[in-house]
Amino acid sequence: QATSFRLPAYSFRFHHAVPSAPCMATPVRASRSDATLRRRSACVPSRAGIVRMSFVALVLIFAASRFFEGAYLEQFHGASDGSRLEALAPPRAKTQEVLDKPSSPAPRTSTSTPTPAWIGCRDEWPTPWQAQLPLRFSRDREPVPKAKIPKIVHFVFGYKVNDLPLFTFLNFAAVVSALAVIKPARVMMHFGQEPVGFLWDLVRPHVKLVRGRNVQSIFGNPVEDYAHKADIIRLEALLKHGGIYLDIDVVTLRSFDKLLEYDTVMGEEGVDGKVGLCNGVILAAPGAKFVKEWYSNYRTFNKTLWNFHSVKLPMKIAKKNPGWIFRLPYQKFHWPLWDAPGIKLMMDSFEYDYKKNLAVHVWSHGLLRSPYRNFSMEWCFECHSTLVSKLRSLVPDPLISVVVPCDIHGSLIQESLRSVVEQTFPAWEIVVVVGPGSEACGKAATSFSKSHGLNPETRFRLLDTERNTTWQVSRNFGVRASRGVWICILHPAIRIRKDYFYSAVQMMGAVPDVQLIVAGELGIDGSFWIWSKPISAMTSPVDRGAEPLAALYLRDLWTRVGGYTNALPGDKEDIDFYTKLLAAGVKSQSLSGDAITRVLHDDAQANQHAVEDAEELAMVMSMHPEFFHPARVLGEHVRIMNMSATTRLKLETALESRRLAKEDFAVSMFWLGLADFGQEDYVTAVDKFSIAMHEDRLHWQAGLYHALSVCRLNGSNASVAHLGSLAVSYPSLRYTAAFVRHKRECFRSRPWVISAAAARDV
Repeated sequence: QATSFRLPAYSFRFHHAVPSAPCMATPVRASRSDATLRRRSACVPSRAGIVRMSFVALVLIFAASRFFEGAYLEQFHGASDGSRLEALAPPRAKTQEVLDKPSSPAPRTSTSTPTPAWIGCRDEWPTPWQAQLPLRFSRDREPVPKAKIPKIVHFVFGYKVNDLPLFTFLNFAAVVSALAVIKPARVMMHFGQEPVGFLWDLVRPHVKLVRGRNVQSIFGNPVEDYAHKADIIRLEALLKHGGIYLDIDVVTLRSFDKLLEYDTVMGEEGVDGKVGLCNGVILAAPGAKFVKEWYSNYRTFNKTLWNFHSVKLPMKIAKKNPGWIFRLPYQKFHWPLWDAPGIKLMMDSFEYDYKKNLAVHVWSHGLLRSPYRNFSMEWCFECHSTLVSKLRSLVPDPLISVVVPCDIHGSLIQESLRSVVEQTFPAWEIVVVVGPGSEACGKAATSFSKSHGLNPETRFRLLDTERNTTWQVSRNFGVRASRGVWICILHPAIRIRKDYFYSAVQMMGAVPDVQLIVAGELGIDGSFWIWSKPISAMTSPVDRGAEPLAALYLRDLWTRVGGYTNALPGDKEDIDFYTKLLAAGVKSQSLSGDAITRVLHDDAQANQHAVEDAEELAMVMSMHPEFFHPARVLGEHVRIMNMSATTRLKLETALESRRLAKEDFAVSMFWLGLADFGQEDYVTAVDKFSIAMHEDRLHWQAGLYHALSVCRLNGSNASVAHLGSLAVSYPSLRYTAAFVRHKRECFRSRPWVISAAAARDV
């Protein structure tokens, strides 16, 4: 008798032999039709021979299937030695304490299986790409031979209404892995709501946004669920453009080039396609027959059938028309599965090595129902699973830029830098800024970087301004040169707890639209303090004491608000900066605990004269009148009018020596104009107020004092109209006692009295 079986590339027939006429097993090249496999009955075995030869045949079948399955899979994912993704973090030994660290998104449920030494935590996988900032991607300019499918990658995003369309790390990993591995000609993001979040800002320049249509029905059948709408959008995009569709939670591991010669390619969902053909990954030529037939079958769409048209229907079409589609086994795209064992295998196990995967579908809907729902970037740097370790290379690096402006505290900077190097989240860079007078601080920083082996291209940079600079200028200089997404300004006298960045990145994952992260501060006297946002529009950081130390904020915010001001004469630019962030509507979050430690009081703050300190705070208030009642601002103007000679000298020196921005120059002129006004030098004051009137940030202030100065010089007729317009534009202003007094004094000024007396005589 003949026993036939099929393998992916071959068919075999074994002829069981009788003792007198032994028969040989002959491999025959597989044919597309089973009809060509003719039975041969040249040997008629005995019953005992059948049993013996059947056993031998089963053993040979098993061995051959294992051999040819490996040969078959090799043509898609190549040699396994060079295909694993490399970990991003610097090599470090993993101890049991790290493996069992409790600060992960979900606790490890089992510790009985030891971690294999060759997988998971060690940096032994060469990777084709790492997410070094700024992001750069190469494009394949030569077409793939015999390709029917164009190298256009499609994503669909933002069809879930009533939800903020936050772009998570998993979404980021899906897009950048496709850009890096597939090397597409272009990436098209079909969106209902545009993504938001700092990770989206990183990939936005590399994708083409396409507003998808608002799907309400198809062939007259109502479509309500966002997932069903996304199912339809992807098919319409492939019919029109062709290309590679990927779910926004699919991470690409290996090239798809060898699949582009087919008309349509999909992967099975479940072992041997038990669930169906998953539409999470679809490769199709423009107008492909399979996709056309699939789309036309939406005439029978029923919104109550969750995955029939997306998974089960394509399998039915594929079985009916096998020549229209190339089916890949379940391990290629959609394994592990979305159920609880599959999610655990992805997130908390080293039992699967992804050798057979071209991509891995991470099943975000399954994650949300699992203990691993809070998965984010920081977890990639711990030993949790094979997949999580692979994702290290997709974490933006450097995520955090630590800017350290050098000052006289050169002896303290090494301990500050040590607190950065010891961070458990390693995707950071250090930017030290030195200038004349801080050379000792720069030498100490350089010595530290060499002794700790910090890479001068990726981890540590020393910048020399080559000119005398203020603290504000050094900060702006360092931020401008940084590469990170987040900025941390670190004073040499400040230490940060070693899990500070780890906790902050956890917050970024939990609240992807956060823009400012602050932490509790521990003073040298043991006191604890944490900065918080003002509780009303009439308060500001000025009223809440000191500014937050070593806070993390998005670099884009620094650009948006114009950086740190150079106009202030002292060291209150931090208060001005955070007030500008509040005015911009920044979303902030606070970390628990004392993550920041001040080991030395700021000498400038400790030694500054109390009067000068109060004068500078008054200047900060005048830069942000929207946070205060006009009565309070007018009261602070009196303090500026009576500024000390030291403060005035600093302002005049700043105007001469610093290259001030236009807005900083305007507010400096306003403060000096107030000083002239207080000394009754109205002619000089008018010139300065004329310059400051064009600065929107000052609101009504410069205009008021310009009118009052003109009034003092030329009488009320010259300024009464402007005073009246200010009272109309700023209703709260006209009800303040100071404004009423100024207006009354203007009407009673000497030129007005003289002109009124002359009129009366006439």
